[in-house]
Amino acid sequence: MEVTDRSLIEIKDLTVECFAGSGDARIGLRCVSLAICQGEFNVFAGETGSGISLLARLIAGAAGPQVRFLGGTIHFEGRDLLRMKARDLTALRRGPIGVISGDPAGLLNPDRTVRQWLRDYGRRGGGHAGFPGEKEWSDYFYRVGLIEPERILPQTPGELSPLTVKRLLVMRAIMAGARLFICDEVAAGLDRIATYRFIELLGQVRKDTGAGILLTTGTLRGVERYADRLAVFFEGGILEAGEPARLLGNPRFAYTREFRACDPGLGDLRSELPSISREAVREAEAAVHEAVASPGEETTG
Repeated sequence: MEVTDRSLIEIKDLTVECFAGSGDARIGLRCVSLAICQGEFNVFAGETGSGISLLARLIAGAAGPQVRFLGGTIHFEGRDLLRMKARDLTALRRGPIGVISGDPAGLLNPDRTVRQWLRDYGRRGGGHAGFPGEKEWSDYFYRVGLIEPERILPQTPGELSPLTVKRLLVMRAIMAGARLFICDEVAAGLDRIATYRFIELLGQVRKDTGAGILLTTGTLRGVERYADRLAVFFEGGILEAGEPARLLGNPRFAYTREFRACDPGLGDLRSELPSISREAVREAEAAVHEAVASPGEETTG
């Protein structure tokens, strides 16, 4: 973990336990250490259960009561997120931290129009006193690629496409002055073309605002085209991390190579769907568990 004066998020040795509905507990994150900097596009990639969405929720201060902290720290701009009160975490999500979840429509009241939603948000402060008034909204619509604000403002979330809803959440975060954008399950509800368009928007937001971007994804295809930093997760730990082109060009673990191959391009389709071998899984499991037992090692990046 490289911490600098540009760091927005600093995580050190974070270990958490998750409880299922049956009461059974499992380790959700294992000795995770990393930093997210201003102006940096970070990608957390992994399969279901790898811990990427859990970590995104923890950074956003919205992990839920099923999570128990066993060790480690999370700091946002020097503030300890694990010791903050619920109302202070909510204030962060209304200002410095913009959240675009895998189910973005769930963040908008389905019975309120977009105009009403923005007015409500502005009345509640929008994270800071400078939340723009209605006369200024058009410019923000255009900044996120929505060129017909007057058509969108009277509509409810259910009348809009998933991509438009995600663009609106990014727009709101810009309006509230977000310095970190967290996009969990970026492809949820989107086809591949819409996903790429949304990622392009995030890249433009990073360029325009200097904000940090955190994106979680279940695929490694095309990551090197937009990410500055990539972390591959396995069973709650970071298997390997680094600059995407280098990491994907010469991965240390067979799991990373095979995980990437599980999302083939149209020209790569074969008679049998690709899968991750047992040998690759065993190697990844041993590496992650060994890193937990020996946190001084560099296995997890």
